[in-house]
Amino acid sequence: MQVEVPVSVAYGLYSDRESIPRWMIFISSVKVLKEKPDLSRWTLKYKAFGQNLEYSWLAKNLQASITSKCCESRELYKLFCDLSMPLPNQKIHWISLEGLPNKGTVRFFPLGPSSCDVEALQPLMQGLIKSSLEQFAEIAKSTKTA
Repeated sequence: MQVEVPVSVAYGLYSDRESIPRWMIFISSVKVLKEKPDLSRWTLKYKAFGQNLEYSWLAKNLQASITSKCCESRELYKLFCDLSMPLPNQKIHWISLEGLPNKGTVRFFPLGPSSCDVEALQPLMQGLIKSSLEQFAEIAKSTKTA
C-alpha cells in the first residue's frame, strides 16, 4: 500500500503498538508491558459467521540479541540478524508467545522524500490486515510528526 508520508512517519506510527487499534478495526486493544516494552498484550474482536469472536495473545517484538555463540559463526550471525532484527524505518516483526498463535512482518520501502510503500506480511490475518492498511494510510497522512 502506497502511503503519502515519509517512511519515518509511517514507521513511527506503526511502531506505536498501542495506536494500532486506530486503523486495525479488528484489534480492540494493545497494551505494551511497562516492565518489558518489547512485549505487548493484544485483543482481537471480530464478527464472523454471525458470531462475535474474541482472541488475545502476548506478542514479542523481535530484536537482535547477540550472544557469544551467535558471534562464533558469521553465517549464523547473519541468519539470526536477518530474521530477528528490526530495522529502523524498514522492518518491524513479531511473534506470539502465548494465546492466539501468530507472527508477522511489516516492511517499509521509501518511494521518495514524502511517500513510502508499506507491506504487511501476516499469514493468519492477511486479508484483514490488507484492508486495514487503507485506514493506516489515512491516519498516517494526518500525522504531523516525522
